[in-house]
Amino acid sequence: MAENSNNTPANIDDEIIDTEQFEDMRDLLEEDFVDLIQVYFTDSHERIAKLRHTQQDEDNANGYEIAHALKGASANLGATQLTRLSSQLQEACRERLIGEQAELIEEVSAALHRAEQEIKQRLGL
Repeated sequence: MAENSNNTPANIDDEIIDTEQFEDMRDLLEEDFVDLIQVYFTDSHERIAKLRHTQQDEDNANGYEIAHALKGASANLGATQLTRLSSQLQEACRERLIGEQAELIEEVSAALHRAEQEIKQRLGL
């Protein structure tokens, strides 16, 4: 997947990680922060895989729950693009439109990739 998709120029303009939120969480969790980040990455990748299945199955209820969970976890870390896109997907599920959201799910996946790269760079991983 290309990082700079021509279909999503607004995503590229957004900051990937809100530094203040990220550092607040790092200060709060101290030595447990890196472990939390690893769990976040694992869980987020699993959630995106599940979102792809819910989209194919047109399962709006589960799609909503998964998007909501991804949005909350991303917001806690200050992953602004991922939070915004997850919110859009959550709203699409509320409107019972998950079957039409394959492209948005791929945008969510790309945003996770960008967030993961930036977080790993910040943490020296």
